[in-house]
Amino acid sequence: MKKIILSVAIAVGAITATYAQDVHPCHTDEKTAEFVSSLSPQEQTQYHIDKQAYEQEIQNYIQNHPEAMTNSGARAIQYTIPVVFHIIHAGGDENISNEQVEDCIRILNEDFQKLNNDWDNVESEFLSIVADAEIEFKLAKRDPQGNCTNGITRTYSNVTFTGDGGDRVSVVQNEHGNWPGDEYMNVFVAAEIGGAAGYTYTPSNWIGAGMSNGIHVLHNYVGSIGTSSTGTSRTMTHEAGHWLNLSHLWGSTNNPGVTSNCNDDDGVNDTPNTIGWQSCNLSGTTCDGQKDNVENFLEYSFCSKMFTLGQKARMQAALESSTAGRNNLNTTANLTATGVNEPDIMCKAQFEASQRTICPGQSISFEDYSFHGPTGWTWNFPGGTPSSSTDQNPTVTYNTPGVYQVELTATDGNNSDTETKTGYITVLDQSASLPFIEGFESYNNLSTSPWIVKNNDNNAEFALENGVGYTGTKSVKLANFGQPSGTIDELISSPVDLSSITNEVTLSFRYAYRKRSSSNEEWLRVFISNDCGSIWAQRKTLKGDNLGSETASSSWEPSTQDDWTTVHMSNVTSSYWVDNFRVKFQFEADNGNNFFLDDINIYQGDESNDPLSVEENSLINDFAVFPNPASTEANIKFSVDNNQNAKVELINMVGQTVKSTVVQAQTGQNLVVMPTTDLEAGIYMVKVSVNGAQQVQRLMIK
Repeated sequence: MKKIILSVAIAVGAITATYAQDVHPCHTDEKTAEFVSSLSPQEQTQYHIDKQAYEQEIQNYIQNHPEAMTNSGARAIQYTIPVVFHIIHAGGDENISNEQVEDCIRILNEDFQKLNNDWDNVESEFLSIVADAEIEFKLAKRDPQGNCTNGITRTYSNVTFTGDGGDRVSVVQNEHGNWPGDEYMNVFVAAEIGGAAGYTYTPSNWIGAGMSNGIHVLHNYVGSIGTSSTGTSRTMTHEAGHWLNLSHLWGSTNNPGVTSNCNDDDGVNDTPNTIGWQSCNLSGTTCDGQKDNVENFLEYSFCSKMFTLGQKARMQAALESSTAGRNNLNTTANLTATGVNEPDIMCKAQFEASQRTICPGQSISFEDYSFHGPTGWTWNFPGGTPSSSTDQNPTVTYNTPGVYQVELTATDGNNSDTETKTGYITVLDQSASLPFIEGFESYNNLSTSPWIVKNNDNNAEFALENGVGYTGTKSVKLANFGQPSGTIDELISSPVDLSSITNEVTLSFRYAYRKRSSSNEEWLRVFISNDCGSIWAQRKTLKGDNLGSETASSSWEPSTQDDWTTVHMSNVTSSYWVDNFRVKFQFEADNGNNFFLDDINIYQGDESNDPLSVEENSLINDFAVFPNPASTEANIKFSVDNNQNAKVELINMVGQTVKSTVVQAQTGQNLVVMPTTDLEAGIYMVKVSVNGAQQVQRLMIK
């Protein structure tokens, strides 16, 4: 028996071959190193001492409770674990259904109670030790304040894409309060969790019994329906095993297939030492002459279907220990407080909309999430058509700009509840026409402008700035100085009518930015939409030094026109020439400095539609083309001394112009974005022409 020190386990359950290609199953080494490195040397020493003491406690329990190593009490539930799923979403597929969560609970209970229909297909060497762990999982019916719940919370946040585990916990706490980890098994569902399918913490008082003591999982690895599949349905079984103090079968690393793994094990007597598997080799024998238990839920094979009796005893030992408060979960007091054994009684009206911001004439689907067991629904939709409905999941059309509330009363015939969401639906103003020229000069604040501000992390947000601007005296500022890494802020336009475009359209804008230090790597992403914001396509990314390489150690603002860069985007293709076009600017922070936007213009790409004056010719300076080689787009950077039209051409090696655009070059630095996905690989010349002056550079397209 070897000592197991494992503070974080990140893994998948029965991994499919597809999964192995798309998602990295484990980040244990990185996560553990990150956690331990945050401790002082003295704390690190104590951490390891505590882990050894806990391991000894587990082994003592197993030795003193031989019944835990048997199936003598098969089908008799010994431990009930209240569960709450926290779904963090941005309105996409990651907002999984209640049914998908319930399917996940079903699979957990089948796997932990030896009710899965494939357990008796295991290799004969392990058939006699397939365990009924006598553990059940139930969705909570009471929240920490004693209010009714269905064991599912939903939080709208871009953290679903960008945040780490702490961010996910924080956004849920901010909206739904604290759910202690010694009262609930918290499951955080998101669209992205750092490259893994799932991860959790094994019991440790260093991690504690707080809400951070939970499981994080990708939405498409929850259950077997909805966004998930049968092949990914055992991920939560694997993660719950880690949460109950099981290690991978090859021991204390997350690197299966390494010969040195034979020198370690998982702290369980009846799982043969193994190097670990990422395929279903049922005859695999890697360490001591015994066949490997490839079909175990704690392997990385894609045919997992069992726990062993030794693993059962280890999990039950964890549930009897006070470490991380696991022994509180199954107490009578906690089962009463979390309501897991209460009957299903209609107690809460709840709903969500497919969209909350639309253009006039668009429709919204409303989905009922009321619990438990409603049989009747009464909806009220002021400003909508219809204005009321008794359907469970109605669709409503809004024709008039404004902000509207939605109300739902749900009932089971005996009990009823009403939920009213004020200011819930925003119907935007009618589309602006071309040329679209936005300098922010006519507004006193953005809340009364056509622009929508999204402050997803409740930190700094885009706001109108007086006294700073390239044109005029106003701009939009994101007070980004020192904002935490990963913070996302957005500025979104109202609709613009591009349906009159016949040849080419250019989206241009100016920005000013400084890093706080050279190590900052912040992002500006530009998205466009041809359906009023239902679906967004990313069309421009500026990151790190490409966004700006100059630094300022104190809070910065531009003082001259040379501090601004003008970006010209000619990749607004014809599928976006619609009457409800929208653009979104998204900034991701990394403890950097302030960011400013001004002069957002949309115009047809010829001189007759130029909304700005053309001044005398000047030299073309600071000419550069990147990336080079290019694959999807070429960025052409240059500077001019005065406002004037510039022609940018891509020319092939036989002298033919294969792509060109005319942009309204602005005083100072300009950046022209030209798509290249439609061009054949090869060598091209990039030529910039301004009133007779030319600059040429070579570009390779791969």
